Amino acid sequence: MTTLTMPETDTGTDRPALQTPFVSVALPIGVDQTFTYRLPDHLKGKVWPGQRVQVPFGRGNRWAVGWIVRGLETTDIKDLKAVAKTLDDEPLLTEDLLDLAFWMARYYVAPLGQVFEAILPAAVKRKAGFKTIQLVVRTEKPESEVDRILSKQRRVLDRLAQAEGTPLAPRELARHAGCTVAVIKSLEKKGLVCIETRQVSEFARDLFLELEEPKAIHLTTEQALALQRVKAKVAADEFGVIVLQGVTGSGKTEVYLRAIEDVVDRGRQAIVLVPEIALTPQTIRRFRERFTQVAVLHSDLTDVERHRQWRDIREGRADVVVGARSAVFAPVSRLGLIVIDEEHENSFKQDTSPRYHARDVAIMRANLVGVPVVLGSATPSLESYRNVRTLDHYQEACLTQRIGGRPMPPVTIIDMRQEVAERKGHHALSRALEKAIAEAWRKQDQTILFLNRRGFSTHLFCVKCGHVARCPDCDVGMTYHAKPGILQCHYCGRKAPPPETCPACGAETVNYWGTGTQRVEDEVQRKFPDIRLGRMDADSMRLRGEHARLLGAFRDGEIDILLGTQMVAKGLDFPNVTVVGVINADVALSLPDFRANERTFQLITQVAGRAGRGPKGGEVFVQTFQPDHLTIRLAAKHDYEGFVPDELGSRQRLGYPPFGRLARIVVRSQQRQKAHEAIQAVAGRLIEPARIAGITVLGPQPCPISRISRFWRYHLLLKAPSARALLHFFDGIRADLSPPGNIQMAIDVDPQSTL
Repeated sequence: MTTLTMPETDTGTDRPALQTPFVSVALPIGVDQTFTYRLPDHLKGKVWPGQRVQVPFGRGNRWAVGWIVRGLETTDIKDLKAVAKTLDDEPLLTEDLLDLAFWMARYYVAPLGQVFEAILPAAVKRKAGFKTIQLVVRTEKPESEVDRILSKQRRVLDRLAQAEGTPLAPRELARHAGCTVAVIKSLEKKGLVCIETRQVSEFARDLFLELEEPKAIHLTTEQALALQRVKAKVAADEFGVIVLQGVTGSGKTEVYLRAIEDVVDRGRQAIVLVPEIALTPQTIRRFRERFTQVAVLHSDLTDVERHRQWRDIREGRADVVVGARSAVFAPVSRLGLIVIDEEHENSFKQDTSPRYHARDVAIMRANLVGVPVVLGSATPSLESYRNVRTLDHYQEACLTQRIGGRPMPPVTIIDMRQEVAERKGHHALSRALEKAIAEAWRKQDQTILFLNRRGFSTHLFCVKCGHVARCPDCDVGMTYHAKPGILQCHYCGRKAPPPETCPACGAETVNYWGTGTQRVEDEVQRKFPDIRLGRMDADSMRLRGEHARLLGAFRDGEIDILLGTQMVAKGLDFPNVTVVGVINADVALSLPDFRANERTFQLITQVAGRAGRGPKGGEVFVQTFQPDHLTIRLAAKHDYEGFVPDELGSRQRLGYPPFGRLARIVVRSQQRQKAHEAIQAVAGRLIEPARIAGITVLGPQPCPISRISRFWRYHLLLKAPSARALLHFFDGIRADLSPPGNIQMAIDVDPQSTL
């Protein structure tokens, strides 16, 4: 069901309109420069920085959409083209978002036009949910003119009068008046009505969400102290970062809610970022139980819904904005607080230009406005951990106990080497985990199983010759999906039927090796045919609304086992979950990345925290082929304070974050030699400036995954002693970074992956 409403307009902007003869315009074309245009007289005093305009670009009659950056009094460029028109009545970016865009373009070494494009949702640019229609409005004419009209025309005017000033579409008015549109056209010629062209919105209503009355919750002493620290910053209108380190189940969300209540009571707005779309239904439910005006921004919305939510935020109809990474750009005008839940998550990092990290962008935005930021996590990133101990504007608040004094769930480490030696055939589930699942089901309790590998088998392997089925376009093995029985590359999406014999030697000894979520699902259903299982991964969650549907069924007890990838590892709060199984804790440990240990520790800790959140308690089973690995053992003991010093020591010896900053430059080409020559040329231009700036160049060399989608990839790393050093380095060499020819190049500042 849709509602037809007239769009509301903002009162304008506090920034002065531009009166200059020329303007600088940023275009989202991947070119790291702006373009100068003449500002025609009829637009002077009617445009602002951050406003979208249509401009001629290139040869012929090509048009482009760009963003006004600033006004220019003079220019040396001759025969300038003029701005054609504005696309919006006013700037779509708040003043702090405009300043944020300039910072992002500089810090992340990204074209300003691409930054503007990232900040404004595509649905808003397309005006999704709006349509242009004609409406009939009665004019003010003397009664003597009205007396001389025909009866049909009289009925039209009477119907307009009955509408009490509400304009009607010509066809609708003609139908109500029992005439044709020609009669209305005749009235228009006489000047008794006018037909106006207007934009109207046709936005879908929110889906009905059944909410429960929030229960009275008494804060623990630790929660009260943490809340007091946040409220003090809010009351002082002061920028600062509070790292809320709380064990899973310690009530971090309640601290967020109470702090935001204080912000809203002061007439301000709050932004809450969560790392996974799977978390948003449960998070939205909790926030809508407390606040009447909650807007949501995430990728599961339709374009119309996203635009509607964006307008609600911009026009002040949202006290709280909840969303994933891009919600950091919500156009709030009265920002009072930003909360980032699970701040350590790498999903807050954007993997296309501009390659921003939402946590760091949020901190900069809060700094520009002068408001606090809360970073919440059971396992804060090592960057945040060290910032608390070295930077004055960082503070720490700790929640060391679970709500109600409940103990952390005991964790059993399962040595899968022994399982393989003692059991015949392939078993994704250890005997201990099988027994725990059966016991939980008998008691009508629930289980969560975590495996960060989708598909049935991670690769096809020939026992005779060792051939592995690999993607012909990428330097990776293809994953077998039993449903619908295909091999698929998880990098380029290529699909192929599985071979019946080995393509290399012709032997019929092709076996499926490795374990994915489909294989675990198959094994669970085979061993426990009466258990109801729901799978949550990228393959099963393709349809819109699937996350909310599956989590709702699990919450209501319609599903006994929830199996999934990272989507089930964090943030979910289901008191009836008494068993959690980590199918393979070694997946992340094997990656060639300096953050591998940290990621593994965080994942195990987070998924283990899903157990024992209710009065029944719970237990966790961690299956691993490396049971003696320090990271595994410390995660099993929930020992974050034990893990951090050892990991920090390793990072410090190597000069890796948080003891320095990294930037990664990647070039790619469909011709291997050209990609190799390009990275060598880039490295040659950087060596001397880097030496002067005290920055180490690592490489160049092929990327660990050297080929994706037929493109060969080479990279180098820049290791700087500080963010400031890296920033000034790029300021000095930015103009020399263009790759030769048609080579594609990407710059990733603060990379979260080096694959």
